[in-house]
Amino acid sequence: MRKLRTRVGEAVNTLWAVLLRQKILIFAFLGVVIAAYTLGFSSIADAVLIIVLFLVAAFSTFYKRYFRAPPAFELMTFSVVLMTVKFGLVAGFVFGAIVQVASEAAHGAIDAQIVIFVPARAALSIWTWVAMSLFNVTDFFTLGMIAVVGYNLMVQPISWFMGDMQLRAKTVYYTLFYTVCNFFVFSILSGPVQYLL
Repeated sequence: MRKLRTRVGEAVNTLWAVLLRQKILIFAFLGVVIAAYTLGFSSIADAVLIIVLFLVAAFSTFYKRYFRAPPAFELMTFSVVLMTVKFGLVAGFVFGAIVQVASEAAHGAIDAQIVIFVPARAALSIWTWVAMSLFNVTDFFTLGMIAVVGYNLMVQPISWFMGDMQLRAKTVYYTLFYTVCNFFVFSILSGPVQYLL
């Protein structure tokens, strides 16, 4: 029990240290709260949901601090789709952009590719909204897989055609693992989310 308390304490201290070092993350978090208020999410339940989704999504790629790998496992896609389904296109778009920046900043991984990742993450809301509005897709798992395919179509060709062999190999790795990881995330979480929506 003491070991568990020590590990929890260490995790909390690490998280706090990251927050102090990464002021941009705090600004991004405030941006989400302001965006939530501006877009009319005035209930406490909505605010709590948005804050929880933001924190879970932004810190889901925490492992990038320890080894530099493409974030094949992440909860940003799931969160953007959920935000779009629950609150609409604009909310999902704003949330996607802010959470991508926050995730990169929190792990010290900001590089030139952020100009690709931020618009692509925000645009997941467009893929989701189009599937819901124009094609009447209501199944959360299907919406998630549409968003995953959309993200791959927006991001991977750029890496493939602009990169050398090493970047191309990374692109293949990322595409496969990103798709598989999100398949499992949406498979596991779609049922509870569909029930709550």
